[in-house]
Amino acid sequence: MYLRRNAQHFTTTPRSQQGSMLVIALFVIIVFALLGLTMTRLLSSTSETIIYEVLGQRAINAARSGIECAVAAELGAGCSNPADKDFSGVPGLENCSYTVVETPLKTITDGGISFEYLTFTSTGQCTAGKINVTRFVYVDAMYKVE
Repeated sequence: MYLRRNAQHFTTTPRSQQGSMLVIALFVIIVFALLGLTMTRLLSSTSETIIYEVLGQRAINAARSGIECAVAAELGAGCSNPADKDFSGVPGLENCSYTVVETPLKTITDGGISFEYLTFTSTGQCTAGKINVTRFVYVDAMYKVE
């Protein structure tokens, strides 16, 4: 008998549940909106990361070509204007450039044999809109003086 009385006391009628579907619908809409915003931000940051990676690779390629040109010019293989270059007309390296700095030549003597020692520093730089990426490449060269 006691259980019966409490069972009648806790029964719900459609009138007492009025508006609960609205609360559930609002909750679902808010959850999906937050999920959509999170996905949008995730995709946006991923595409920005890819842009930095591509520009970084282009900048390092520009710096490497500057190093190769400077070493070739120093060793007599020939390269025009090894100090700096703008790659505006080169496909794949648009808006990229490099600048090479060579340290003064040092002569090193070891056991009566003379060597000349050089250090090249190349800075590759690429831009795309507001994004500017710079990479550095250092190379040491030493060769025997005849």
